[in-house]
Amino acid sequence: MNIELLQTIRVLYVEDEARLQKEVCENISPFLKEIVVAGNGVEALEIYKQKQDLIDIVITDIMMPKMSGIELVDNLRVMDQDLPVIYTTAFSDNSYIFKTIEQIISGYILKPIDIEKLLNAISKAAVIIENKRLKESLEVEVALKTQELKQQYEKLHMQYSTDNLTQLPNRSVLMRDIKNFQQPFLILVDLDKFRSVNEIYGEHVADLVLVKIAKILQTYAQDAGCQAYRINSDEFVLLKENYQDIQECIEKTKKIRKIIRSQAIYVEEFDIYVKLDVTIGMSAEEKSPLQCADMALKRAKKEKVPYLLYKEEFDTKKEYKNDIKWTQIINNALDNAQIVPFYQPIVNNEQEVVKYESLVRIVTQRETYPPFYFLDIAKKAKLYPDLEMTMISKALQKVRTDKINVTINVSIEDISSDLFIDFIVSELQKDDLGKYITFELLENENIQDYNIVIGFINKVKSFGCQIAIDDFGSGYSNFSYLVNLKPDYIKIDGSLIKNIDKDKNAYIITASISDIARKLGIKTVAEFVHSKEIFEIVKEIGIDYFQGYYFSEPLKEIK
Repeated sequence: MNIELLQTIRVLYVEDEARLQKEVCENISPFLKEIVVAGNGVEALEIYKQKQDLIDIVITDIMMPKMSGIELVDNLRVMDQDLPVIYTTAFSDNSYIFKTIEQIISGYILKPIDIEKLLNAISKAAVIIENKRLKESLEVEVALKTQELKQQYEKLHMQYSTDNLTQLPNRSVLMRDIKNFQQPFLILVDLDKFRSVNEIYGEHVADLVLVKIAKILQTYAQDAGCQAYRINSDEFVLLKENYQDIQECIEKTKKIRKIIRSQAIYVEEFDIYVKLDVTIGMSAEEKSPLQCADMALKRAKKEKVPYLLYKEEFDTKKEYKNDIKWTQIINNALDNAQIVPFYQPIVNNEQEVVKYESLVRIVTQRETYPPFYFLDIAKKAKLYPDLEMTMISKALQKVRTDKINVTINVSIEDISSDLFIDFIVSELQKDDLGKYITFELLENENIQDYNIVIGFINKVKSFGCQIAIDDFGSGYSNFSYLVNLKPDYIKIDGSLIKNIDKDKNAYIITASISDIARKLGIKTVAEFVHSKEIFEIVKEIGIDYFQGYYFSEPLKEIK
């Protein structure tokens, strides 16, 4: 957070609970230029009318007497539609989330209030305010100030050696310790399929789980005479110096795995238990122990075993050979018309086919390969653009001949390419195909430039195409994604659908997504429908369309 910038910010804080109001003010006022308080929405509105030019940000509770926070913000936005607003509330149900999404707020802090998170939210809003101030001055000054802020951020970032979430030493400290340790033994712990925790429970719960895992590992590390680190989102390291017995270290690794697997992580705030498994790679190599442990980890995952100790045979030379082999297969497939679209039906409530998703395959004389085998290697070998455009050309030709509705998968990387955009526009200009085409965009919370995405959407919609968001369902930020992009369809992530008959949380999340999509006028598609039971459940929820092996596997020829 930028302390200097915070000290230029003037805040109106609205909270009807006097004790909480006083406590928050005492904690944040030292960081701010000024803080004005109000006990309810009516009082806050009057203060703002009198001091509008002296208030930069409004922080408000939602549930208050006389006038709620949501009503207050609606009134404030009449006077200043760009006024940054941060909600502090004990409520997190869909009705409140939906209303606050419409208001396009700057932050949403759940009670009890975490002061650091509140200051971070104010700091983020302050950056927007500062940019607005700078834009009112000369463009040169804006560029200089932005560069200065960036340099300050980078300088501060380099100074930190602790992972912000777990407070464990980070990767840079690990690399320093590896250089200084004599005879290190490194244990690389990977939380299996941790992305599903994010998707099902949301980022906040996932963070709480990571903090608890960090505490477990830190406690164990202290008892075992080693140091714990967090190096990636779902990867931790234990490092021991001057180990004496490899077998003893392996036994300690087994104990770590047993500790994590034997206890469900309880998240008090939401009263839920999260069960985790881990895969572990170990290294006793003095040279590049982290890379060696990573190779052991990858081999363990590939062989579906819980842990492995690095051996020389795990080296990546075989992986390189495999990459070369698949690069040759892809090149041959491009040269010999072996890139083939397969089609999986998407059906309505009556199980009538309404469109088909086109899915890439390589079809040789002997085998049919799904993209799992070759897509990542195609990207590494710079063959992906040729593969993608070949696939799309064939899918569009199918549309021309059969006049069927088809969905085509595209990534953010695809639509960021001028070459790809020119290709799509050229194809759509040839015939009146737009009304048959839906482009599926992969849901992504890390979009850097919404203008690129919105530009693509507007361009293809001008030809009559529709837009779907694929793999939707990874948390609160997704709803902002919908508001920004205004798709015609969302395809709910298969990790929610495939276990919806057994997982209560998956059911609740899916129902919530369906409800919000309906209110936004967006149609929903359930993927991974593999049984009659699943079909009946998602149909009852109100999902509009369905796709999965219960109806049909992907087919080379449409029947």
